[in-house]
Amino acid sequence: MRKLFTFIILLLFFNNISAQRYTDTYIKDASLVGLKWWEQVNNGEHKKSYEDLASEFQNRFPLENWLSQMKGLMEEFGEIKKRKVKAAHFQSKLEGFEDGFYVIIEYDVEYSKTRNHTETVLLRQNDKFEWKVFDFSYAFQNKITRE
Repeated sequence: MRKLFTFIILLLFFNNISAQRYTDTYIKDASLVGLKWWEQVNNGEHKKSYEDLASEFQNRFPLENWLSQMKGLMEEFGEIKKRKVKAAHFQSKLEGFEDGFYVIIEYDVEYSKTRNHTETVLLRQNDKFEWKVFDFSYAFQNKITRE
C-alpha cells in the first residue's frame, strides 16, 4: 500500500512538472508574438499588425478604421523609447470567453509623449495553434510640456 501511495504521489508530481513546462512554452511563444505585434504597431506597420489580430477582433474593426485609429494612437504616444515585460501569465479560462489557451502580458513602456505608461496584450491560440492578439489595452498620463 505504501508503494502504491508513493507511486501516485510521484505520478502527480511529474504530471505537474510537465504541465508547468507546457505553460512556460505557451508564455514564451505568445510573448514573441506579442512583442512582434507591438513592434509592428510602433513602426507604422499597421496593416501587418491587423493581420496578427484574432478574427474576432478583426470583426470589430474594419481595416480602414484600424489603420486610422492606430496611426492617431501612435501620434498621441510619440516615439517608443523602451518596452519591458512587467508580468506574463497563462490562463485556460477567462470570464465571458470560451475555454482556450490565453496568455496575458503586461508591459511597462516609455514613449516620448507619455508617462506612467502601461500596456496589456491578450493573446489566444487559434485552432491552427497560432497565437493571435485577442485584445489589448493601455493606460498612461500625458507628459506636461513647458512652453
